Amino acid sequence: MSVTAFLRTRYGRGLRSRAAIEAHQHRAIARFREQVMPRSPFYAPLAQTPLEALPRMDKARLMENFSAINTCGIDRDHAFDVALDAERSRDFSPMIGRVGVGLSTGTSGQRGLFLTTPRERRLWAAIMCGRFWPDLWRRQRVAFFMRADNALYRTLANPLLRFEFFDVTRGLDTHLGALAELDPTVLIAPAGVLGVLAAAQRAGAITLRPRRVISVAETLSPDDNAQAARAFGCRVDEVYQATEGVLAFTCPHGHLHLNEAWMRIDRDVIDPDTGAFCPVIHDFTRESLPLLNYRLNDVLVPDDRPCPCGSACQRIARIEGREDDMLWWPGTDGPRLIPAEAMRTVIANLDAAVGDYRVVQAGNDLTIWLEHPGPTSAASLHADLRDLAHRFGATLPRVRFRDGLPADRTSKRKRIHVDR
Repeated sequence: MSVTAFLRTRYGRGLRSRAAIEAHQHRAIARFREQVMPRSPFYAPLAQTPLEALPRMDKARLMENFSAINTCGIDRDHAFDVALDAERSRDFSPMIGRVGVGLSTGTSGQRGLFLTTPRERRLWAAIMCGRFWPDLWRRQRVAFFMRADNALYRTLANPLLRFEFFDVTRGLDTHLGALAELDPTVLIAPAGVLGVLAAAQRAGAITLRPRRVISVAETLSPDDNAQAARAFGCRVDEVYQATEGVLAFTCPHGHLHLNEAWMRIDRDVIDPDTGAFCPVIHDFTRESLPLLNYRLNDVLVPDDRPCPCGSACQRIARIEGREDDMLWWPGTDGPRLIPAEAMRTVIANLDAAVGDYRVVQAGNDLTIWLEHPGPTSAASLHADLRDLAHRFGATLPRVRFRDGLPADRTSKRKRIHVDR
């Protein structure tokens, strides 16, 4: 663990003004140009090119040029073989030399590789422990639920921290006994898993007393947040982490901030009315696989209010989800974006609460799956959706309702999905 990064995260004042952020990023990017980009065959001839003039990257282009972009001399096909073998065997300890290799879930349409050097793993562990470790000198027990383990996550383990990985591909019911025995002080899981564990806690199947609950890997909706907070008796923090790195995490006041200490994040605005944007990142801490002028497929909504924590790093009101899962309904002056939060609120405010839901849009057809609906749920929701469309100056697509839930297509739960 990087002691300097730990202490700075735990006790430092952070970046308190936009000028301080820009000065910090300018220095870090200059160092990155001098020390890191020359080690990448792809970026070496571009080391002095303005960031915004670098080739625009996305996951497909990054994977296409992986062997030339990474600074570790690792061949893409070899890295895929190592990562896939780990996925199939469920043994995630093999590395390429001292470099950890992992795979994304592929929810964006293509599975992506990521690399972590020992330095990057120490830095990640320092930031996570510095921000989220409950009591510095007390032993902690961390329960970590995820689809795949990785050397990055195991870096958290130390003499004061017991780290246990729970494989979500094996079924959550099989883990409840071991989870109760561990009695974690820190519980880390995707939002959907937190929902299942919260239900088990309410039913008395487990009795956990975590000091910290942290949502990762999936969008945390307000209703999921509230249910988990009530079940476990503590606030739910959020880490917005993708294959591309840690993009944001909650501050001590519970507000999500972009991780502008690690990367410069530009905006590709897709909806001027809300300011919703796709982030374009320039990561100056990721040395193994440089991510520069890299556009993510996620949609974020900014919150421009100052935060009581004092950080000047951009606040985020919410993570809407994938750009290709945004609901666009026809309007008189063109397509209108219907925020996922608005759809969630309409469903949450039904007179008869439903267990869960899925919304699938295909062209001008909207299929809504409701778990345990009441006798009037469909009619009430249809009327509320017409009102929602009117508020946003849109026309409601054709709607049909289905009972129950469809099978999830990936290991990540997606309540709102667009078929293209």
